[in-house]
Amino acid sequence: MNSDPNTWFGQSLDTLTYNRNQRVWSILVTIFGDLARTPGDRISGAVLSRLTEPMGIKPEAMRVALHRLRGDGWLTSERVGRASHYSLTASGLEQSDAASPRIYGSDPATLEQWHVVVAEPARGTARSGADKSWHARGYIIAAPGCYLGQGPAPADLENHLVVTGTLSDIPLWLRATMAPEEIAQAYRDLETALDGFFDIMQGAPTPSPLQAAILRVVIVHNWRRALLAHPPLPATFFPSDWRGFTCRDKVMAALDMLPQPNLQSLEDTAAAA
Repeated sequence: MNSDPNTWFGQSLDTLTYNRNQRVWSILVTIFGDLARTPGDRISGAVLSRLTEPMGIKPEAMRVALHRLRGDGWLTSERVGRASHYSLTASGLEQSDAASPRIYGSDPATLEQWHVVVAEPARGTARSGADKSWHARGYIIAAPGCYLGQGPAPADLENHLVVTGTLSDIPLWLRATMAPEEIAQAYRDLETALDGFFDIMQGAPTPSPLQAAILRVVIVHNWRRALLAHPPLPATFFPSDWRGFTCRDKVMAALDMLPQPNLQSLEDTAAAA
Protein backbone atom coordinates (compact mmCIF):
# COMPACT_ATOMS: atom_id res chain seq x y z
CA MET A 1 0.00 0.00 0.00
CA ASN A 2 1.30 3.45 -0.94
CA SER A 3 0.18 5.71 1.87
CA ASP A 4 -1.19 9.17 1.23
CA PRO A 5 1.34 11.48 2.95
CA ASN A 6 -1.60 13.45 4.35
CA THR A 7 -3.45 10.49 5.85
CA TRP A 8 -0.92 7.81 6.78
CA PHE A 9 -0.63 8.86 10.43
CA GLY A 10 -4.38 8.89 11.04
CA GLN A 11 -4.75 5.56 9.27
CA SER A 12 -1.94 4.07 11.35
CA LEU A 13 -3.38 5.34 14.60
CA ASP A 14 -6.87 4.06 13.74
CA THR A 15 -5.40 0.65 12.89
CA LEU A 16 -3.37 0.40 16.08
CA THR A 17 -6.01 1.74 18.49
CA TYR A 18 -8.36 -1.17 17.88
CA ASN A 19 -8.73 -1.72 21.62
CA ARG A 20 -10.91 1.17 22.75
CA ASN A 21 -11.33 -0.12 26.31
CA GLN A 22 -8.05 1.20 27.66
CA ARG A 23 -7.37 2.57 31.13
CA VAL A 24 -5.82 6.03 30.94
CA TRP A 25 -3.52 5.46 33.92
CA SER A 26 -2.17 2.34 32.21
CA ILE A 27 -1.44 4.27 29.02
CA LEU A 28 0.45 6.85 31.07
CA VAL A 29 2.51 4.06 32.63
CA THR A 30 3.40 2.96 29.09
CA ILE A 31 4.33 6.52 28.08
CA PHE A 32 6.76 6.95 30.95
CA GLY A 33 8.07 3.41 30.67
CA ASP A 34 8.83 3.87 26.98
CA LEU A 35 9.90 7.50 26.75
CA ALA A 36 11.17 8.57 30.20
CA ARG A 37 12.81 5.63 31.94
CA THR A 38 16.17 7.29 32.63
CA PRO A 39 16.59 8.95 36.04
CA GLY A 40 16.05 12.67 35.60
CA ASP A 41 13.73 12.32 32.59
CA ARG A 42 10.67 14.53 32.85
CA ILE A 43 7.60 15.01 30.66
CA SER A 44 5.55 18.18 30.79
CA GLY A 45 1.80 18.26 30.97
CA ALA A 46 1.80 19.92 27.55
CA VAL A 47 3.66 16.98 25.98
CA LEU A 48 1.38 14.48 27.70
CA SER A 49 -1.58 16.28 26.18
CA ARG A 50 -0.03 16.16 22.70
CA LEU A 51 0.61 12.46 23.12
CA THR A 52 -2.79 11.45 24.46
CA GLU A 53 -5.26 13.71 22.65
CA PRO A 54 -4.86 11.88 19.30
CA MET A 55 -5.74 8.65 21.17
CA GLY A 56 -9.07 10.17 22.17
CA ILE A 57 -8.11 10.75 25.80
CA LYS A 58 -9.78 13.81 27.30
CA PRO A 59 -7.84 16.26 29.51
CA GLU A 60 -10.08 15.53 32.48
CA ALA A 61 -9.38 11.81 32.23
CA MET A 62 -5.65 12.44 32.02
CA ARG A 63 -5.70 14.67 35.12
CA VAL A 64 -7.53 11.99 37.09
CA ALA A 65 -5.03 9.35 35.93
CA LEU A 66 -2.05 11.54 36.85
CA HIS A 67 -3.53 12.11 40.29
CA ARG A 68 -3.95 8.37 40.77
CA LEU A 69 -0.38 7.58 39.69
CA ARG A 70 1.01 10.22 42.05
CA GLY A 71 -1.09 8.80 44.87
CA ASP A 72 0.15 5.28 44.07
CA GLY A 73 3.76 6.46 44.30
CA TRP A 74 4.43 5.80 40.62
CA LEU A 75 4.89 9.41 39.49
CA THR A 76 6.13 12.60 41.06
CA SER A 77 5.50 16.13 39.82
CA GLU A 78 7.07 19.54 40.08
CA ARG A 79 6.26 23.02 38.86
CA VAL A 80 8.57 24.70 36.37
CA GLY A 81 7.23 28.21 35.96
CA ARG A 82 3.54 27.78 35.23
CA ALA A 83 3.91 24.25 33.85
CA SER A 84 3.83 20.89 35.62
CA HIS A 85 6.46 18.29 34.79
CA TYR A 86 6.17 14.63 35.71
CA SER A 87 8.72 11.87 36.22
CA LEU A 88 8.87 8.33 37.51
CA THR A 89 9.59 7.91 41.20
CA ALA A 90 12.40 5.61 42.36
CA SER A 91 9.78 2.88 42.75
CA GLY A 92 8.34 3.60 39.30
CA LEU A 93 11.80 3.46 37.75
CA GLU A 94 12.53 0.18 39.50
CA GLN A 95 9.30 -1.43 38.28
CA SER A 96 9.78 -0.14 34.73
CA ASP A 97 13.35 -1.40 34.63
CA ALA A 98 12.23 -4.81 35.87
CA ALA A 99 9.68 -5.18 33.07
CA SER A 100 11.75 -3.65 30.26
CA PRO A 101 13.94 -6.66 29.37
CA ARG A 102 10.84 -8.73 28.78
CA ILE A 103 9.02 -6.01 26.85
CA TYR A 104 11.88 -4.92 24.61
CA GLY A 105 14.04 -8.05 24.44
CA SER A 106 14.20 -9.61 21.00
CA ASP A 107 14.66 -13.12 22.36
CA PRO A 108 12.93 -14.07 25.64
CA ALA A 109 15.18 -15.79 28.12
CA THR A 110 14.55 -19.43 28.94
CA LEU A 111 15.55 -21.42 31.99
CA GLU A 112 16.58 -25.05 32.16
CA GLN A 113 15.91 -25.56 35.86
CA TRP A 114 12.44 -25.68 37.39
CA HIS A 115 10.88 -26.67 40.68
CA VAL A 116 7.46 -27.92 41.71
CA VAL A 117 5.95 -26.93 45.05
CA VAL A 118 3.18 -29.07 46.54
CA ALA A 119 1.27 -27.33 49.31
CA GLU A 120 -0.76 -28.75 52.19
CA PRO A 121 -4.30 -29.69 51.04
CA ALA A 122 -6.76 -26.81 51.39
CA ARG A 123 -10.21 -25.91 50.13
CA GLY A 124 -12.38 -22.93 49.28
CA THR A 125 -11.17 -19.54 50.38
CA ALA A 126 -7.89 -20.88 51.73
CA ARG A 127 -7.04 -22.51 48.38
CA SER A 128 -8.05 -19.41 46.42
CA GLY A 129 -5.90 -17.23 48.64
CA ALA A 130 -2.95 -19.57 48.26
CA ASP A 131 -3.32 -19.58 44.47
CA LYS A 132 -3.29 -15.78 44.36
CA SER A 133 -0.25 -15.64 46.61
CA TRP A 134 1.74 -18.13 44.52
CA HIS A 135 0.67 -16.44 41.29
CA ALA A 136 1.91 -13.10 42.63
CA ARG A 137 5.29 -14.73 43.21
CA GLY A 138 5.46 -15.76 39.55
CA TYR A 139 4.42 -19.39 39.94
CA ILE A 140 2.26 -21.33 37.50
CA ILE A 141 -0.76 -23.06 39.02
CA ALA A 142 -0.27 -26.47 37.45
CA ALA A 143 -2.96 -28.26 39.50
CA PRO A 144 -4.79 -27.72 42.82
CA GLY A 145 -2.10 -27.09 45.43
CA CYS A 146 0.67 -27.70 42.89
CA TYR A 147 2.80 -24.76 41.72
CA LEU A 148 5.53 -24.66 39.06
CA GLY A 149 8.38 -22.19 39.48
CA GLN A 150 11.38 -21.22 37.39
CA GLY A 151 14.96 -21.67 38.56
CA PRO A 152 16.10 -23.08 41.90
CA ALA A 153 13.59 -23.29 44.75
CA PRO A 154 13.70 -20.44 47.30
CA ALA A 155 14.67 -21.14 50.89
CA ASP A 156 11.30 -20.32 52.49
CA LEU A 157 9.45 -23.54 51.56
CA GLU A 158 10.07 -25.68 54.66
CA ASN A 159 6.43 -26.75 54.97
CA HIS A 160 6.04 -27.77 51.33
CA LEU A 161 7.07 -30.71 49.19
CA VAL A 162 9.59 -29.41 46.66
CA VAL A 163 10.90 -31.26 43.60
CA THR A 164 13.63 -29.64 41.48
CA GLY A 165 14.78 -30.67 38.00
CA THR A 166 14.33 -30.13 34.28
CA LEU A 167 11.21 -30.35 32.13
CA SER A 168 10.86 -32.32 28.93
CA ASP A 169 7.43 -32.83 27.38
CA ILE A 170 4.73 -30.39 28.49
CA PRO A 171 1.26 -32.01 28.42
CA LEU A 172 -1.43 -30.48 26.24
CA TRP A 173 -3.67 -29.70 29.22
CA LEU A 174 -0.93 -27.57 30.81
CA ARG A 175 -0.26 -25.81 27.50
CA ALA A 176 -3.94 -24.94 27.28
CA THR A 177 -3.78 -23.50 30.81
CA MET A 178 -0.95 -21.20 29.72
CA ALA A 179 -2.90 -19.94 26.69
CA PRO A 180 -6.40 -18.82 27.75
CA GLU A 181 -8.51 -17.55 24.88
CA GLU A 182 -8.51 -13.94 26.10
CA ILE A 183 -4.71 -13.71 25.90
CA ALA A 184 -4.50 -15.68 22.66
CA GLN A 185 -7.02 -13.28 21.09
CA ALA A 186 -5.04 -10.28 22.34
CA TYR A 187 -2.02 -11.52 20.41
CA ARG A 188 -4.07 -12.24 17.29
CA ASP A 189 -5.60 -8.76 17.39
CA LEU A 190 -2.20 -7.12 17.83
CA GLU A 191 -0.66 -9.11 15.00
CA THR A 192 -3.51 -8.15 12.66
CA ALA A 193 -3.10 -4.48 13.59
CA LEU A 194 0.66 -4.61 13.04
CA ASP A 195 0.23 -6.20 9.63
CA GLY A 196 -2.10 -3.34 8.72
CA PHE A 197 0.40 -0.82 10.08
CA PHE A 198 3.20 -2.28 7.95
CA ASP A 199 1.01 -2.00 4.86
CA ILE A 200 0.20 1.64 5.60
CA MET A 201 3.86 2.49 6.22
CA GLN A 202 4.93 1.39 2.74
CA GLY A 203 5.85 4.64 1.07
CA ALA A 204 4.86 6.76 4.07
CA PRO A 205 7.04 9.75 5.00
CA THR A 206 9.42 9.67 7.93
CA PRO A 207 7.38 10.19 11.12
CA SER A 208 7.97 13.33 13.13
CA PRO A 209 9.24 12.81 16.69
CA LEU A 210 5.72 13.38 18.03
CA GLN A 211 4.13 10.98 15.53
CA ALA A 212 6.76 8.32 16.30
CA ALA A 213 6.20 8.75 20.04
CA ILE A 214 2.42 8.36 19.76
CA LEU A 215 2.59 5.27 17.57
CA ARG A 216 5.30 3.71 19.75
CA VAL A 217 3.19 4.17 22.85
CA VAL A 218 0.12 2.57 21.28
CA ILE A 219 2.11 -0.42 20.03
CA VAL A 220 4.02 -0.94 23.28
CA HIS A 221 0.83 -0.57 25.31
CA ASN A 222 -1.03 -3.29 23.42
CA TRP A 223 2.06 -5.49 23.49
CA ARG A 224 2.63 -4.98 27.21
CA ARG A 225 -0.98 -5.79 28.08
CA ALA A 226 -0.81 -9.13 26.29
CA LEU A 227 2.75 -10.03 27.27
CA LEU A 228 2.53 -9.31 31.00
CA ALA A 229 -0.74 -11.22 31.36
CA HIS A 230 1.14 -14.54 31.38
CA PRO A 231 4.47 -15.85 32.72
CA PRO A 232 7.66 -15.63 30.61
CA LEU A 233 7.82 -19.21 29.41
CA PRO A 234 9.62 -21.12 26.63
CA ALA A 235 7.74 -22.00 23.45
CA THR A 236 7.29 -25.60 24.64
CA PHE A 237 4.73 -24.36 27.19
CA PHE A 238 2.35 -23.01 24.55
CA PRO A 239 0.11 -24.55 21.88
CA SER A 240 1.47 -24.82 18.34
CA ASP A 241 -0.79 -21.98 17.16
CA TRP A 242 0.38 -19.53 19.84
CA ARG A 243 1.09 -16.15 18.23
CA GLY A 244 3.04 -14.54 21.06
CA PHE A 245 6.49 -15.22 19.64
CA THR A 246 5.59 -14.12 16.11
CA CYS A 247 4.01 -11.03 17.62
CA ARG A 248 7.27 -10.21 19.40
CA ASP A 249 9.15 -10.20 16.10
CA LYS A 250 6.60 -7.85 14.55
CA VAL A 251 6.55 -5.50 17.55
CA MET A 252 10.34 -5.22 17.44
CA ALA A 253 10.20 -4.54 13.68
CA ALA A 254 7.57 -1.83 14.20
CA LEU A 255 9.60 -0.14 16.95
CA ASP A 256 12.66 -0.17 14.69
CA MET A 257 10.59 1.89 12.25
CA LEU A 258 9.71 4.35 15.03
CA PRO A 259 12.94 5.35 16.80
CA GLN A 260 12.49 6.57 20.35
CA PRO A 261 12.36 10.38 20.15
CA ASN A 262 14.40 12.74 22.26
CA LEU A 263 12.26 14.23 25.03
CA GLN A 264 13.50 17.74 24.27
CA SER A 265 12.25 17.43 20.70
CA LEU A 266 8.79 16.62 22.08
CA GLU A 267 8.95 19.59 24.45
CA ASP A 268 9.96 21.86 21.56
CA THR A 269 7.01 20.61 19.51
CA ALA A 270 4.59 21.22 22.36
CA ALA A 271 5.99 24.71 22.99
CA ALA A 272 5.58 25.63 19.32
CA ALA A 273 1.94 24.52 19.20
